[in-house]
Amino acid sequence: MSTHEPSSPKPPVPERSYAMQRTIGGILWLNVLAAILVMLGTTPKSQEQQPATNVTIEQPDIELVEREVASFSLTERSNETISKQDLLGQPWVVNFIFTKCVMSCPTNTKAMMELAEKCKEADVRFVTITVDPERDTPEQLKGYAEIYDADPEQWLFLTGDKAEIHRLIRESFLQIVEEREGDDRLLGYEFAHTDRVMHIDETGKIVGQYLATDPVEMATLARVLKGERETPEDHKFLVPKSLPNPLNIEAPEASTSEVAAAEESTENNDDELEVVVEESEVELAKEVPTWLTSLPAVNASLNGLATLLLMLGFVFIKQGKIKAHKATMLTAFGVSVVFLACYLTYHFGLQYYTGEPQKSFPDLGFIRQVYLTILISHIILAVFVPVLAGMTIFYGLTNRVEKHKRIARVTFPIWLYVSVTGVIIYLMLYQLAGV
Repeated sequence: MSTHEPSSPKPPVPERSYAMQRTIGGILWLNVLAAILVMLGTTPKSQEQQPATNVTIEQPDIELVEREVASFSLTERSNETISKQDLLGQPWVVNFIFTKCVMSCPTNTKAMMELAEKCKEADVRFVTITVDPERDTPEQLKGYAEIYDADPEQWLFLTGDKAEIHRLIRESFLQIVEEREGDDRLLGYEFAHTDRVMHIDETGKIVGQYLATDPVEMATLARVLKGERETPEDHKFLVPKSLPNPLNIEAPEASTSEVAAAEESTENNDDELEVVVEESEVELAKEVPTWLTSLPAVNASLNGLATLLLMLGFVFIKQGKIKAHKATMLTAFGVSVVFLACYLTYHFGLQYYTGEPQKSFPDLGFIRQVYLTILISHIILAVFVPVLAGMTIFYGLTNRVEKHKRIARVTFPIWLYVSVTGVIIYLMLYQLAGV
């Protein structure tokens, strides 16, 4: 007769364990999808940066020159007539919006407001031209300008003939503007137009272009306007010399003197070519380096890797594989430390090169609110991760099993949430918003 007692049945697995497994499974698939999106979003850029070494294409030399703004005559919100001649003598920047827009126009106008505030002491004027002059009357523009506290002495809001404005944008500034029709003409989406801010010098030449929805580019423009740096090479507005430049939208008789002034300016520039090249080389050293702009994708990848390691560590401990669990969690901690170093490097580097420590999410309505909610919770919980993870690892390595288990139940979900939302924040800011 056997003296062995029958083995006791295994206790049933609590339902919450199955819920945890389903949650982890969902997060795993979410990160797989996020990793695919990150690769799709970053691979083309890296491929574009790789120089072609095997193929040589001979192209004819094309002389690039600065482009002069065509003459125009528009109406300011004060009903005063403003022409190109009124703006000569000092630099100015111009953007294009319409007041009924529900997409990027509020972001563009806010960017101009912040730019005007930063350059309040600089000798610069700001000009906003509506692409919907039929509805944006001087009275409508006046109310719109008041929302943004626009100083009428510094910031002009112009309207006028739609054909003239659209021709000015297309043929002089070489930017996109299109009136939607039919099923595409929805309320607040009646016009498709450029989101660029154009920088014009005191002689009426377009010297630079910047994306209004990109805080880094706008910070660069602010430094240019304040005389702290030259126009970066990437933002210079140069076109082929053979490209027609219509200078007679308003007054054909004025074109001769404008062309003569442009030719004289070109001759002077030729005399000072060597000096300009030397200054340009100095400024290139201040450009944001490629390695710095690639760090957000690196940080997202590190967060994704940390997420996978955390879930693997959870699976290992449930299976009783203590050594594998320990190795996996220590690796996850190491990945998080590397992430923190890259994260701080990126934001300090961004502050050094652009004057702005981070990029802000554009005003995309409800989507921006979702982004801010995730970002704030991510930042708050991220503060606790190093302390909680450090204590959890310490108790584990010193074999204080019960304390290790208790604090791990708090550390794990917080650490996992921070890692997952780190990937989501990257996708929303750099892929969805495209900033």
